[in-house]
Amino acid sequence: MQIAWNGLGSYVFSTKTAQGDVTLVTNPFVSGDIKFPRSQVASIVVSSHNGDDARSYDALTSEYPEDKRCPFNVEHAGEYEIRGVAVTGVYVPKKDASMHAIYRIDVEAMSIGFLGAIDRVLTEKEVEALGNIDVLIIPAVKELLSASMAAEIVALIEPRMVIPSYTDDASALCRELSSPTESTAKLKLTRAVLPEEDMKIVTFTR
Repeated sequence: MQIAWNGLGSYVFSTKTAQGDVTLVTNPFVSGDIKFPRSQVASIVVSSHNGDDARSYDALTSEYPEDKRCPFNVEHAGEYEIRGVAVTGVYVPKKDASMHAIYRIDVEAMSIGFLGAIDRVLTEKEVEALGNIDVLIIPAVKELLSASMAAEIVALIEPRMVIPSYTDDASALCRELSSPTESTAKLKLTRAVLPEEDMKIVTFTR
């Protein structure tokens, strides 16, 4: 599987399942400051909340134009199985009680936790509902989570890899976690490369 970052909370997971090539995109956005890729294709779209920063579906192109299929949109809590990719959504409202979901994405024998634009520490019940996570994508900007709050969530979930989102400067979180850090534009991820003991932080550049 390959992972790339479009900016903000939008990540691209490119994988191959028994049903063919699959491209999953999280939180497609429209922003005046950051340009979303003009030719971004998607077969599955996972969105954590409503708004131009998470549900700008018009910014995407279908991965299957030949049979006029639209991408499968996941917007709410529930369990979904799409083209060999399992997505589990957990309803986790933001601190102002607005609608918001976090997700576990199971693909290639790995579990990826996507926390969207969450702005508070998760409860034990919410962490339990999310389940075991290998790779955690978590906001790392003070407008959503302070470094200490994000570190608290990481300690609750105990992933093997952490990907800070919404920023290309996650130095505060990196200092808080004191873990080995790698920076990349694209990450080729397999279960074999996940750390066995020490947790690893991977930051993305665009």
